[in-house]
Amino acid sequence: MAADLSPELSEVVESFLGQRAWSAEAPDPGSAPPLWAALTTELGLPGLLVEERYGGQGGAVTDLAAALVQTGRAGWCGPLVPVAGVAVDLLGRLDPGDGSGLRARVAAGGIVVPALHERDSGRALETVRTRAEVSGASAVVTGEKVFVEAGRYAEAFLVTAAAGDGAPVLCAVEREAAGVRVEPMEAVDDARGYARLVLTDAAAVPLTGAGAEGEAEGAVRDAWLLGALLVAAESVGVATRALELSVDYARTRRQFGRPVAEFQAVKHKLVEMYAELATAQGALRAAVREHASGGPGWRFAASAAKARSSDAVMHVLREAVQVHGGIGFTWEHELSRHFRRAVNNRAAYGTPVRHRELVAAESGF
Repeated sequence: MAADLSPELSEVVESFLGQRAWSAEAPDPGSAPPLWAALTTELGLPGLLVEERYGGQGGAVTDLAAALVQTGRAGWCGPLVPVAGVAVDLLGRLDPGDGSGLRARVAAGGIVVPALHERDSGRALETVRTRAEVSGASAVVTGEKVFVEAGRYAEAFLVTAAAGDGAPVLCAVEREAAGVRVEPMEAVDDARGYARLVLTDAAAVPLTGAGAEGEAEGAVRDAWLLGALLVAAESVGVATRALELSVDYARTRRQFGRPVAEFQAVKHKLVEMYAELATAQGALRAAVREHASGGPGWRFAASAAKARSSDAVMHVLREAVQVHGGIGFTWEHELSRHFRRAVNNRAAYGTPVRHRELVAAESGF
């Protein structure tokens, strides 16, 4: 699948991850995930979408999606989606001249993540209780954000807030600033490094363009949808690996004197897994193509890809556990890590139900 999107980069990322020993578990609080520095200096993945003049690669979403298929397949836990995808997209829209220096910082390996969601706000990004008192090129922010991916070890946060007049504003907040408290949050996939971000009169920088009417709100919405598209790419990689593991296990596990792959019930499971994965791959391929075209149809396609991949990948992982039998339920088996990642990704950047609603809205229903 990744080779269909960006053949050369896909091969490079697969080789890079395959040749190195690394832990798939959550990094220590305050520590970057394994291989982050190497991925920055050797492949430049964090800055893949950052323009060359700011030290990035000047690549496209097609390239990042291909890389994520491979990282998903390998089970790597790094924050490419929130950093290289969502944060860079937000900064490109609201700080086009990189006056904050954050895009250059990401390209150099800095971990800057979006903080969009709030407690009790449900699925609505528009529900913002965090407040920002903006005065020229500075601001003071008070509020709380939850489920901030990679928040445990992020250096800076892009925080959505409401200014005094109620207008949406995006503020950059440094982790070390006074009034900033980061608390780890539990999640089904602990390797994601989720955290609660509590701000109490925290010093911040409002980003250029964020005060324009409707600009911040639209930028956040589109960046969130891009996140959904990129999570779909990673999920496709997760399901690809689960299917590979299942086929290999069914061929080698013997029961009643023959491989279990010869039993019709197992054959049916594997075929259905393949079919579900193929539909997710097709939806992802279409969404990436639409995004590359620059047309408005990419939003519809991104939601469709997220909804289809989430359902398909969960089907593949559930059946993969069944194919593996008792060992598939054990924490030590590789499959359990992929299962947790699939469950997490299903909810990240919108559930299938939410994205089907968005597809319906885009279609005029």
